[in-house]
Amino acid sequence: MDDLWTPREKKLAVLSILLAVALAGVVAADWWGGDEPEQVPLPAYAPERTARPAEAPAEKEREDVVVDVKGAVERPGVYQLPAGSRVRDALAEAGGAGKKADLDRVNLAQPLADGMVVYIPRRGEKMPAFFEAGTAGSGPVGAGSGKININTASAAELETLDGIGPAKAEAILRHREEHGPFKDVRDLLEVPGIGEKTLEKFADQISVD
Repeated sequence: MDDLWTPREKKLAVLSILLAVALAGVVAADWWGGDEPEQVPLPAYAPERTARPAEAPAEKEREDVVVDVKGAVERPGVYQLPAGSRVRDALAEAGGAGKKADLDRVNLAQPLADGMVVYIPRRGEKMPAFFEAGTAGSGPVGAGSGKININTASAAELETLDGIGPAKAEAILRHREEHGPFKDVRDLLEVPGIGEKTLEKFADQISVD
């Protein structure tokens, strides 16, 4: 029978058989394999949230200061200003300087303190009793050259001194009431709670005149 097939016909016959077997395998696999399992879709990728910068804590509100503006100003009176204000701000609040004001004797850059008197002198005017002549023209009540007169100052004014709190301020007032005016700044050493080191902190801030 081999004589009936040429070599070429034999090759074609073999290829046909192989193709038939392969096709039968595909059909059988499709028949027995069934449906492929449904793929579960993966959740969409969620991008990372951008971290928000921490909010800066609100700045602590500072208390206002109340000052008494006197002298050569348009509207003398008591004014409330924000903490950190200066004499120039108090002057502006009082309507500005009067025509006869002597601003050369005023320190417009001086910071304001609660309870301060801001006095604007007139040209040729002698400073009031609570100031020494030739001062900057502003300072706490009872001050001379910006100094606090410990014989007339209130507790609030005394508390503006370095190292003096409410208790020591009250002790100074009590001593003044019981023993009379101080004759020298060193007389403060007789006040309970005030020693040499404490006095050194504010000795240049006070007067007895």
